Amino acid sequence: MYSSIAPTLFRTRWLATGLEDSIASVDADELADEYRELGKAAPRRSEQYFSRKRNGTTAERSPDTPGIKWEPRYAIALWNLKHRWPRRGGGWHRFLDYQTPLRAGQADGIGEIDLFGITDRGRSMVVELKYPRKNSPDSPVLALMEGLRYAAAVEANLRPIAAEIRKKCGVTQVDDATPPIVQILAPISWWRHWIKTKAAGDWGPALARLASDVEERVGVSVECMATEETPQLALGLNGRKPSLDRPPTLHAVHLDQNPPGLERLS
Repeated sequence: MYSSIAPTLFRTRWLATGLEDSIASVDADELADEYRELGKAAPRRSEQYFSRKRNGTTAERSPDTPGIKWEPRYAIALWNLKHRWPRRGGGWHRFLDYQTPLRAGQADGIGEIDLFGITDRGRSMVVELKYPRKNSPDSPVLALMEGLRYAAAVEANLRPIAAEIRKKCGVTQVDDATPPIVQILAPISWWRHWIKTKAAGDWGPALARLASDVEERVGVSVECMATEETPQLALGLNGRKPSLDRPPTLHAVHLDQNPPGLERLS
């Protein structure tokens, strides 16, 4: 449904080979137009966005259950920390929800937000979480496109979402006029995998330029963040909550540098 009006935002195939050229070929004006059109067509939910059923637990699984996915459990573990994460330039953000639904019906192909956050200034955040895996990990540009399409749906519904945040999350300062922040969040190893993929080319500056051009046109800020690998993740099997033994240190990823650099945030 939505891929016909936003084909680049819903493009799923971004090959590692020639990734720099693929990113450079994206027209920022056309991408901004897709973002606006998707916002017009985005679903308007009659149901709540933030459900008390999402209480930091997962369906019970035994340790030998096949197909246990790391990514959603990592998202829940981050949410369970109830932590305030530092931001570049000062301030903080925290996660209000995970697997936040955007669809109004089963046929809506808009998906769920991995983590929904808010800054200390009340600006909403759409967090697209990625994780390292051996075979064909999702690329950074795919993460950007996913984050932008979720952001378009959030912006289209920002007033009811903000009202629900005030009522259910106990947040008094909520900005219901500024487009959300898109945060691409992944462990350092995921970023390093892509940085070391020679066939992808010098994709970092190309992605940074595209993100900056999109922000200039539609007002959505894009930021790239990395978590350290050290904290141990408990998957939450047998009815337990997914958890981390401590909050991982957060790093800003500077894609405009060559090579891309990491800045530890205190």
